[in-house]
Amino acid sequence: MSAGYIVLIVVGCLAVAAAIAYIRLYFFVKTFVQPPKRSDEELIKYEKEVKKFSDEWLDEKYVPVESVSRFGYKLQGYYYDFGNEGTVVCLHGHNSSHISQMKYMELFKKLGFNVFLVDHRRSGNSGGKCVTFGAKEKYDVLTALENLKKLYPDLKISGLFGESMGAATAMLVAPQIPGLGFLIEYCGYANFEGLLIKYIKNKRLRKLAVFLISTVTKPFFGFLPKECDAAAALKNTDCPMLIMHSLADEVVVYENSEILNRVRPDALKVVFENSCHARSLIMYPERFEGAVREIIERSESVAEKADAGE
Repeated sequence: MSAGYIVLIVVGCLAVAAAIAYIRLYFFVKTFVQPPKRSDEELIKYEKEVKKFSDEWLDEKYVPVESVSRFGYKLQGYYYDFGNEGTVVCLHGHNSSHISQMKYMELFKKLGFNVFLVDHRRSGNSGGKCVTFGAKEKYDVLTALENLKKLYPDLKISGLFGESMGAATAMLVAPQIPGLGFLIEYCGYANFEGLLIKYIKNKRLRKLAVFLISTVTKPFFGFLPKECDAAAALKNTDCPMLIMHSLADEVVVYENSEILNRVRPDALKVVFENSCHARSLIMYPERFEGAVREIIERSESVAEKADAGE
């Protein structure tokens, strides 16, 4: 067999191996961007079993806010008007819906705010073919807010609260809301690299992994990982900010909060010790509420100084 044939066989084998690896990467990414969509009933059952949920929250009256995403699908929002001056927007995590935010709705109602919940794309009662980890969700939130303001022209967005993917989305949205009172990120990721820290410790290898993932997300799902860079977006915010994370979080590891804190060293940071991902309100209710109260007080103090011209 000539050397030329050997080279062709080697090249052919490498090409087949690369194709198989790419196909496997595609299906790996697909499991995260197109997870089985969970119904409200499934999420209510999950919240009751694992987190915190009260059937009474389902009886709270809300104004449905329906929008059409700039990407062509339906967006469903839920506005809870409790007769307060300010509104807090609460954003849910990956493969969840507004159902998971009802416990925070209860908290912010108690603290004197109206609350706006949004079902992200491919979640709850919203459309969309895939999850984009904040890349397109941020535009959807802004569209939903534009439509809410049409219903309530005097609407005041006092704060943004986000949990996990919702936290990343909140950080991406925050620079686009003038006069935002406060920003609360809870167990969110700093960027796509941050999502991989648990699996890949070497930074260079993480960057390589993000690049390889982008070769799947862009052509098949329409977004790039760099569009989900919450830490970069934070550089364009200056409102009072609260960072909350648990040392025991094994879904979005604690290092993400450190990355965010380096961008916003002025942020109030609260660290929980033993709670799993997105369960700190359940394990540490008083500390959680206390931290939220403190950032609200900081926001009010900043607003008072601004009004006084200081």
